[in-house]
Amino acid sequence: MPDDPYASFARLYDFAYWDFTDDVDFYENLARIHDAPVLELGVGTGRVAARLAALDCEITGIDSSPPMLARARENMKAAGVPAKRLRLVEGSMTDFDLGMRFGLVFIAANTFQHLLTTAAQRACVGCVARHLVPGGVFAISIRSATSVSWEDADGPAPLLLDWTRRDPETGGQVMKLVAAQPDPASMTRHLTYAYDRLSADGAVRRTLFETDLRYSTQAEIEALLQEAGLRVTHVYGDYDLSPVGPTTQQLIFVARAGSTS
Repeated sequence: MPDDPYASFARLYDFAYWDFTDDVDFYENLARIHDAPVLELGVGTGRVAARLAALDCEITGIDSSPPMLARARENMKAAGVPAKRLRLVEGSMTDFDLGMRFGLVFIAANTFQHLLTTAAQRACVGCVARHLVPGGVFAISIRSATSVSWEDADGPAPLLLDWTRRDPETGGQVMKLVAAQPDPASMTRHLTYAYDRLSADGAVRRTLFETDLRYSTQAEIEALLQEAGLRVTHVYGDYDLSPVGPTTQQLIFVARAGSTS
């Protein structure tokens, strides 16, 4: 059976992003607010979930990609995370019913931007609101629309080198290239990622992954959260809790569910 390209990308995703820890302390601090389970939507290969589970958090993770979930299970086992502390569920973050409520629900690493329509975003936030305990917290991070170029290039977008690294598993060199094709009318960008792996014998193997991301304004996200009955308590410009400014690259929203009387 040929290799599953998504399985290959799941390992490459780990290689590319597993060492990103800038947001981990932020989600750890939010998880400590309630003595209640935590839910991560778009859990991927478990980059954040593994660290929360290691802190004795009871965490559930949802993802639509079976290969990414399989990689997450491998990572949890390697990290020594007890199975009872982590539940991984295959499903959509726009339509889920887990039969329980959570003290914290979060969507890390700009994953919310994979929802390309207001209807999909609204469905996701509505599901979240129904799964929060009274006073529970919802947090999401997205890239600011002002952090990227919306100028339409003539013809296909060029592949530009993002970084070059050595893969510790194989010893081979890996180059990541990215092409971004903007669509200002829909506020989306079509991204093509090319990972070129150079083996010791000089052969190059390319893995391609394509996706679309939607960019939203601060006002749009705040309106979605408020429409779902969530009260926006904070909007930060980075994980150090800096205020939002004209050069902000990231928008991080924290909203709270209503408390019962």
